[in-house]
Amino acid sequence: MSEEVRLFRAFGVADASGLLAGPGAVLVRDGESRGLPLLLATGRVDEVVCLEAASRARVIDLGDSMILPGLVNPHTHLDLTHIGPQPFDPDAGFAGWARMIVNGRLRDSPALRSSVEDGIRKSIAGGVMAVGDIAGIMQTEPVRALQRSGLLGVSFIEYFGVGARQEEMADRVAVLLEVLESAHGRVRVGLQPHAPYTAGLRLMEWTARQHIERRLPLSTHLAETAAEREFVARGSGPFRAFLEGMGFWDDSILEEVGRGKSPVEHLAPALRCAPWLVAHVNDCNDADLRLLAETHTSVAYCPRSSAYFRNHESFGPHRYRDMIRAGINVALGTDSIVNLPRNESDRISTLDEMRFLFRRDKTDPALLLKMVTTNGAIALGIDPRLFQLSSRSGGAIAGLIAVDVSATDPARPPL
Repeated sequence: MSEEVRLFRAFGVADASGLLAGPGAVLVRDGESRGLPLLLATGRVDEVVCLEAASRARVIDLGDSMILPGLVNPHTHLDLTHIGPQPFDPDAGFAGWARMIVNGRLRDSPALRSSVEDGIRKSIAGGVMAVGDIAGIMQTEPVRALQRSGLLGVSFIEYFGVGARQEEMADRVAVLLEVLESAHGRVRVGLQPHAPYTAGLRLMEWTARQHIERRLPLSTHLAETAAEREFVARGSGPFRAFLEGMGFWDDSILEEVGRGKSPVEHLAPALRCAPWLVAHVNDCNDADLRLLAETHTSVAYCPRSSAYFRNHESFGPHRYRDMIRAGINVALGTDSIVNLPRNESDRISTLDEMRFLFRRDKTDPALLLKMVTTNGAIALGIDPRLFQLSSRSGGAIAGLIAVDVSATDPARPPL
């Protein structure tokens, strides 16, 4: 079968390096060995149409749209798609919200598969072509669903284990890894000890060793809430009550927490062992910021999730710009559909995280686009060149998206 050549024309073309051309065109050819398109040319329309390959191309006019690389979402929970958007009750707090998630989670394989597949469809609808999906607690069905999807990315197996339960959980995860293929087409398997209040330090350090021994990507939730800070620093608060209510508490947990440390400082031994992708980091002092930079830790900041949980009331504005200035790789994630606005829940897209930060913080659009493309790819261990449209002639790309900018104020950069 012949390989199709397509020429896309639009209002403009941009990637993480900025505006590449306007009006612009992108010439691609299908049929690369991994099923990814090859980028043949990017530039002004008059430049690209003169190329020999363009003479046999199918022309697709995208009108008043910006052509962008496919997007990356390095932190999401596709297994929760069936729950849909839900209001946050500040009186119940994050621990109350977590109980709602625990009670609403699916465990039946066909239903779980359907929820993940719905999340995949919503991700694709939002222009996302690579994800870091948290597969759920010791679940394999989300892994396999993502591996069948055609998306790029990592499916992170999630697990809990505190106090005396840590070694038992490590053994269970090791058995599960023997069943799963560590790599399957475009999707790798990764490990996700849930968070510092549900995964003890020994389990975190065991996880770090799996990167060294098995080359598995690693992720965790970190420094997300004030309740997490209280638990790590003092061994008390809503998360201790949560563990007690779930029957997970034993007093040996106090051997690792209650020493006045921040969540980032608490996790330092594991962070120093291997590269991690940590989600949220709403709570970050100057020493934490230096530690994240020194350990080459990537951060998946989820702006709408942070606003949903009102974390700015506890910690002030997120320090993502300070992190970037310190050399930390910061990407944007969506978290789950549960924390998304209902009027935006037809998609799960980091483009909406860009728009949110542009409206709220007036963040530079080129920086935002970097955070949802190449930075996200680096965080997941994916070749960032798959999400670049400049200087990529003859190279594979993850794909293209078109964003309608017809209603954009000409005086403001289009998003």
